[in-house]
Amino acid sequence: MGIELPTFENSYGLLLTACGRLRDEEIRTKGKRREERTKVARYYTASGTAFVRASLGYKQIPHLHVDCVLRKYFPKDRIPKVTHKKAEVLKIIERVLGTTIELSIVGCFKVPMTELPEGGIIHSLSVEQKTVDVSIRLTGGSYTLTGAPVKEIHWRELQEGKRLVHVRIKGEKTSKVSEAYLREMWDWINDQFSLFVLGKIKNART
Repeated sequence: MGIELPTFENSYGLLLTACGRLRDEEIRTKGKRREERTKVARYYTASGTAFVRASLGYKQIPHLHVDCVLRKYFPKDRIPKVTHKKAEVLKIIERVLGTTIELSIVGCFKVPMTELPEGGIIHSLSVEQKTVDVSIRLTGGSYTLTGAPVKEIHWRELQEGKRLVHVRIKGEKTSKVSEAYLREMWDWINDQFSLFVLGKIKNART
């Protein structure tokens, strides 16, 4: 079956970062202590061209870093340089399959302001306030959460002629490195976006 990468379909998603600490005792037992420098490959989805980047390190703690991101996330002058074939990048992940990983997960999304609930954490704060000569409207902000798997939410309006909002969500989760874990982590962070930003409870997994 092979490593499954997120395709971002039916969502506002643009980017997934899954960076985590690997359980050292499991790595030692499996004899997999070999560093892998960052490799970047291109892959294709129904949502457009995407990139996958991976690295594996041990200098301080054993860690695996993976980014999956749509090309349209980047400005035209900052498109990532492809360095390897997709199969070569995925081999980095395959080296530690079955290992427990304590993940920091980041998801980035671009959503029209009109799609956000009026009483939600973003829309409710972006309402313009006026005095006699001055108007004030919040165009970005940050939230820190406690008692939830999501730890941070950052948002900012984009200057693109429309009221589009860029949202960055960071959470924590422990998992196993499996063929499906990246897709599962994308589904999870997308559910958190739906819950905390769009106000949709359905399918929001903890």
